Amino acid sequence: MSSSVLDRSRTRARPSDWKVVVQGAPPAEPSDAAELDAPIEQRRPFRNAPVSAAPRAIVRARPSTTFLDLARLLMVVAGLAGIVVAVMGTLLSDDGVSGLFSAPAKIVAYEGTSPENVRFLIGSGSGQVAAVPGALIMGWHPDQTDSAVAMTLGNPTSDPVLAQVAEDGTTIQAIRYPSAWPGVDLEIRSTPMGWSSNAIVAPGVDPSSVVMEYTGGTDLSLDAAGRLHIRSASGAEWIDGTPESWQDGPTGRTPVDSSFVLLGGGRFGFSVGGYDTGSPLVIDPPAERVN
Repeated sequence: MSSSVLDRSRTRARPSDWKVVVQGAPPAEPSDAAELDAPIEQRRPFRNAPVSAAPRAIVRARPSTTFLDLARLLMVVAGLAGIVVAVMGTLLSDDGVSGLFSAPAKIVAYEGTSPENVRFLIGSGSGQVAAVPGALIMGWHPDQTDSAVAMTLGNPTSDPVLAQVAEDGTTIQAIRYPSAWPGVDLEIRSTPMGWSSNAIVAPGVDPSSVVMEYTGGTDLSLDAAGRLHIRSASGAEWIDGTPESWQDGPTGRTPVDSSFVLLGGGRFGFSVGGYDTGSPLVIDPPAERVN
């Protein structure tokens, strides 16, 4: 007897035991008959029985940047830029206060003609100072008709000259009045905070000879800190800080005590403490502001 006949009774093969597999498609679910014929532990649960889903982690999607978000960001940036521009405009304005004393003072040679024989202009706008022979005119402008306030030096014929230019040769760093007083030069220098006027006293020269006078209806006074206040008839005010004096030598810079001395009217000078009379002495009354 052939093996096919002998084995047929043992295989118990039935049509329900066969599965048709189509390539690319999931296997078909087994029929109910085949499921009932399977061992109990291999049968599927009832189809209508509730099946508890495995817990899922909830992940919130990060909102994407929208056009409105970008617009708000640009508005914030524009606002900050506006604040920066406003602050810089205030610092560099031509109102005399910030223009002269919060930023480097621009010194330029004056190319025009004027009754005062202006040689150089210091600063800009309403706060500019005109350097003329023997004096500095405060708040000068070409078309002014009011009485100008001027600080006169000892020598009315001392003519300001170019003293130093920047390394690139495009800007003036300092001008100088030679022999503004006997044995004393006056140097006007651009500084990071405005400009300074340094009286350079030659060795052996008495610094009490440095006498300046404000003309143009001014009133001078000293405050508790020793600063010099200059007031004009129109109410404008200039303030010169406490004098800073020093001597430069081989070991560096040595400070020298100094202070203002009122000499009556619009005249003032300086009182200087002990120093080496054999070396040059520099007296610098720093300008603080203009109102």
